[in-house]
Amino acid sequence: MRDELVRLRREIHRHAELPFLEVATAALILRELEGLPVQIRTGAAAMTIDGVVDYPSVEQRAEAAAAAVAAGFDETTLTALAENGTAVVVDIPGARPGPTWALRFDIDGLPIVESTSPVHLPARAGFASQTGAMHACGHDGHTAIGLQLARQLVDGDFPGHVRMLFQPAEEGSRGAAAMIPAGVLDGVDRFLALHLGHSLPAGLAVGTGVGVQATTKFRVTFTGIEAHAAGAPQEGRNAVAAAATAILHILALPRSSKAATNANVGTIAGGSATNIVPSSCVITGEVRSDDGATCEDLLERVRGVIDGAARTWGVESELVVTASATTLHPDDVLVDEVVAVARRLFGDAGVRRTATMSASDDATILAREVQRAGGLATYVMVGGANEHPHHHPLFDIDEDCLVPAVRWLEEVIRSADDHSLHD
Repeated sequence: MRDELVRLRREIHRHAELPFLEVATAALILRELEGLPVQIRTGAAAMTIDGVVDYPSVEQRAEAAAAAVAAGFDETTLTALAENGTAVVVDIPGARPGPTWALRFDIDGLPIVESTSPVHLPARAGFASQTGAMHACGHDGHTAIGLQLARQLVDGDFPGHVRMLFQPAEEGSRGAAAMIPAGVLDGVDRFLALHLGHSLPAGLAVGTGVGVQATTKFRVTFTGIEAHAAGAPQEGRNAVAAAATAILHILALPRSSKAATNANVGTIAGGSATNIVPSSCVITGEVRSDDGATCEDLLERVRGVIDGAARTWGVESELVVTASATTLHPDDVLVDEVVAVARRLFGDAGVRRTATMSASDDATILAREVQRAGGLATYVMVGGANEHPHHHPLFDIDEDCLVPAVRWLEEVIRSADDHSLHD
């Protein structure tokens, strides 16, 4: 199993792709599942493109498909994925009555150029990304684990039903929301997401992450009036100046004494020439908190800053929310269950009930949806012994974490019953 997991993980790593452009990754998933007695959904049956803010253009998707064809993936499959979406849903029925599970495995990479340093295993072993994107958050391992788990479970020797959600666009928090309208959570009793890494010892099993933060991503467009910067500056309305004022005040927003908070501006683009008062500027940013209400309040403060900066410089402004994720409220009864299984497999020393995860993940949207319908949810973690932090050019996981992750998830599914449903 380890050799196969390493093969899968390294092939996926080599072809890292950006959110909603994971055509080669989705094609690989379909290729690896071919011939297995599973039900597969793609396209509109797996995700809804309508309503996704800043969904990649036709040209961007065609470019991603062309790159995947050049890498050797099937052109017909790639064309369909590029046109209809990259989510893949896999259903595996069990042989006995029991709960319906949804397991989320995210598949996208990040806009990071991977390190070529010889100290970096992917570079040294020849599987560093060839695409300009990078799997710097462990999603290559997640996808490999999901595929191997599907192979383990096709014997049907478990109670209930398993639905695997190979989710695009976790980075940026847009993919989960795109899958819900397709009905991927219909009838689900238990939800589980997996994440590798977090600087924990390789293979350490954690029953749930805590401190998972709510986040709201936004884009602000400032619109002013062009004028000659020396000949008639008074006629102009400087959109870049308004954006700069807004950025400084967003970064200076007061923190809360009741919750962890963070406000960030990540990009700025505007202006056309050094001697023209710029009439347009666009910034993107986010707010985060480990408390949902505090996150909402922080966003309202950002709105106030944007409005004030626009009035100060006499420009117009528009704030658009591009994506969001919520906080995590794991169900103790399900956490108890997965921890008990982990202890049977790995002993007390190989298990923690909780570990801090000071980040966001839109798996929380899927978890919350299942919980609203009366089901149970948790977000398990498996240590990846990563020496460098997530989203870093040198990020890598210890591949010894892959087999324990599959064994744990498999045993959780095989040993499940319905005693804790709808508590």
